[in-house]
Amino acid sequence: MMNEYFRDPEVEPGIHNVILQNRCGNRLTILVHENSTDLEFVYKPNAFRRKEFRARNFSNRDNFTTIFASAELPEVGTCLSPQFDYDPFVTRIDTQSPSLARNAVTVVNVVDENVFAVAARAPLLLSFKPHERFDVTDGMLTESFSDRGEAIVSFVKFTSFEANRYRRLADGRHVLQLFENEVILIGAEESQYQADRALAALEGMDLRELVARNERALEAHLSVGRIEVKDETVQRVLDLNRRIVYSGIDEGGACFGALNRIYHLIWVRDGSMTTSHTAMAGVTAYARLWTPFLLANPSVIRAENGSVVREYLQAVGTRWTKAEDDGIYYAALSLFTLAQTAAERDLLHHDDFETLLRAIDRAIETRFDNRRALFGSDTRGESTLAGSPLFGYDAVNGKMDAHRVGTEQDGRQIAKAYSLYQNVNFYNVARMAATLLMQADRKQPERVARYNALAEQLAESLKSQFLQETGIYQADLLVYADGSEEWVDFKHADYWEYAWAVSQGPYHPDLTAALASARHVVQSWPIIRRYGYCPWNTLARFLKEYGLPSSEFDEMFRDEVRDAMVLTDKYPMRGALTEYQHDVNGWRALPFSAGSFILAHSAVLLQALPLGLAVRAGDSVDRVHGFRRGVSIIDVEATGTGDSVAHVTLNGHPLAHSLQLPEGRLRVGRNAVKITRGSNPRLARLYGSTASLYSITERDGLVIYEMNSAVDAQLIFEHVSAEMRIVVTGRAGEPVEPNRQQIENGRFTLLQVSVQGDFSVSLNSSAGDSSARIGSTTRSA
Repeated sequence: MMNEYFRDPEVEPGIHNVILQNRCGNRLTILVHENSTDLEFVYKPNAFRRKEFRARNFSNRDNFTTIFASAELPEVGTCLSPQFDYDPFVTRIDTQSPSLARNAVTVVNVVDENVFAVAARAPLLLSFKPHERFDVTDGMLTESFSDRGEAIVSFVKFTSFEANRYRRLADGRHVLQLFENEVILIGAEESQYQADRALAALEGMDLRELVARNERALEAHLSVGRIEVKDETVQRVLDLNRRIVYSGIDEGGACFGALNRIYHLIWVRDGSMTTSHTAMAGVTAYARLWTPFLLANPSVIRAENGSVVREYLQAVGTRWTKAEDDGIYYAALSLFTLAQTAAERDLLHHDDFETLLRAIDRAIETRFDNRRALFGSDTRGESTLAGSPLFGYDAVNGKMDAHRVGTEQDGRQIAKAYSLYQNVNFYNVARMAATLLMQADRKQPERVARYNALAEQLAESLKSQFLQETGIYQADLLVYADGSEEWVDFKHADYWEYAWAVSQGPYHPDLTAALASARHVVQSWPIIRRYGYCPWNTLARFLKEYGLPSSEFDEMFRDEVRDAMVLTDKYPMRGALTEYQHDVNGWRALPFSAGSFILAHSAVLLQALPLGLAVRAGDSVDRVHGFRRGVSIIDVEATGTGDSVAHVTLNGHPLAHSLQLPEGRLRVGRNAVKITRGSNPRLARLYGSTASLYSITERDGLVIYEMNSAVDAQLIFEHVSAEMRIVVTGRAGEPVEPNRQQIENGRFTLLQVSVQGDFSVSLNSSAGDSSARIGSTTRSA
């Protein structure tokens, strides 16, 4: 129930607040006030079972459904000096009263049921007030009620009237007491049958048994993609935030930006980042849940001409959303990542893929400016601009917006923005869509050709219009309401969007410009203002890929790890990642910060390429266990010291001429990659590419790489001299002339190859032999 027409996005009102989300979609927030503690149980109807958006967003930041009128720990407050040991699945609160009475309260977030458990070592008082009336039996309180047409059954399962000193107060509160680590189970379900079923699974368990049951269930999931680092504090933060990500995505697919009230909505960007980044780090389970949910729930908007438009904008599945133009990129990224990392391509044959393609086509039709050969938008960041019919409104909350952040520059209203972020995003959308169409064998050559042509046009526009003489990208071309225009740089941009534009990919229209711009962001952002950790993590991964030393890479995470380990008053969730540098009292437990943090560390040893994997080295990470890629499970171990791969074996066999793993040598099931760190062997080898690598063969002094790409490919070779001959041959044996350039002070040779389908690359393995004969290119595993 609300007291006003609109409820502005709320933060938790407690002096201390701990937030736990259930995998089934329910949420518990422990709100510690001065003299008592509230337990706020938020319900999402059937979120474990339903696949539609409404089940996830039913309880949102405007009007959320609580399963009790109130739930309280009357004796736990700040006067008792609570100490918090936070974990998303088992949090302990130690208290001490002025009389020196001590207690240890444990809250368990049950992994696979809509149930939370509360236990206490010493006597603990709990009170519950129903919305209308509890049905009371010995050992059980239940209430059946309805909210907005949803039938809900709340429950409190306790030992007995006598054991828990059950009583009822005149104001309608029902009171219980706990003792000796006895367990009370609290939650809500869609029916009495489902409540009974959930409770039966936990019947008779004491606290130790319940926690052990939880950990067994978690181990099956958290053993996948486990990362071992040298630094103990980084390891603790990694491990805890892997648990947070698992708790933050419900079994029906929804992923929230953070667990806080203000993030109850489901952002297309946040969910896509979290699930795509963790999938690229070898944990594909979240992308398997999120992607079908996202694609099935586009924003449904009624255009001014009365037509119904299905798009992917800021928020999933609702017309109450902002026209953020990055939503289409993140929807495409979700499907693209799922298809490449999990080898799940059923969605490519589903109507939802066509919905995505139509949304892409509509975005091209309505956002692409043919005269400028650029995409433009009436939205900048999260604010609508003066050129939008919704200018001055926050359409998410349905109210007039008094803030309008980023809608003016030097006092002038902005009507439209042509941003680097939007145009790099659409370059990627075009490349990803063309690749997915080819992988689906959709037989739509005209559409593929149109997307590829668009990508090439955007690459040229970005080079000719956005690139400064310094080699760094501009941020935006702004068109003002008075008709004037102005280019602005990173310092006057949406910092997060610019950082993602130059570092996220998976494709880069100009790799050299992206690297220069990413380095510029890392150098200048901390001077301008506090930076955001999610894009900062993305920058760190990108720069590490192209030579950032481990010492500087580790330094980039110093503030983030330190901030996570600060025990704050507002959110005493030590170890949970924060949103902004040095804003330790801000949001905690953000899956999108955690996803990029996890990926950055996983990529130190195993880098996810657009269509493959590449071996890397770095001193900070020693092992990655159970990395999932399609039907393969990969265990990676690195020994020695240094940032270079001196030697690598795949399943016991040396891999001499490539750091990209040949797919033909990956086994179904378990694989072992052994990396020896040390001096770079100065060997000519494939460092990575945007293409699939099937096999590598050696013949007549040549190294032959068999590859495939649906779109123009970028290949990066290490230590290829200018005299060394490289020959590219198409599927039918026709020669393909690559565009060849040296980058990163000559360490890398970048080949731009215009191909579609199978092709081979022949490299003479002896340096300087420019007359090496090109042999046949029969594919070999």
